[in-house]
Amino acid sequence: VSTGIFNWRITKMKLGHVDHITLNVTDIEAATEAFKQLGMKVEGSLDDGDIVMLTDGDPERPLQIQLDTVHEGMVPGLNHIAFFTKTVEDDSTEIQDMGFDSRHDAFYQSRSGRTIFTFGGPDGVDLQLARKDKRGEYEDHPL
Repeated sequence: VSTGIFNWRITKMKLGHVDHITLNVTDIEAATEAFKQLGMKVEGSLDDGDIVMLTDGDPERPLQIQLDTVHEGMVPGLNHIAFFTKTVEDDSTEIQDMGFDSRHDAFYQSRSGRTIFTFGGPDGVDLQLARKDKRGEYEDHPL
């Protein structure tokens, strides 16, 4: 069934739990402290502290917040929301078949240790599928 820009159809795919949320921030130190006050723990950083990864520490379904320092061309606020899936590659094909715009093909990102696929969601909010495959480079760089 086609309604507007999306081709709606019955699908086997189901989004998993939220894997991580990436926020673009103008003051990374203040944002990091705010999330620490809310119970998050710093897990690591990249680019000399320009990117900070925080976690809630849940051993079964960890939630990460990634803070990215705003640089030229970036807008403060929500960058994307990532959902866990075991089948990023298969799900990315299915999402594209539904009519969503992909930002890139599924690929392994060594900095995060994840295989990811990003696509355009409603109202211009980017969504991402993510599967943690290995230790991320950020885990070797504590703040």
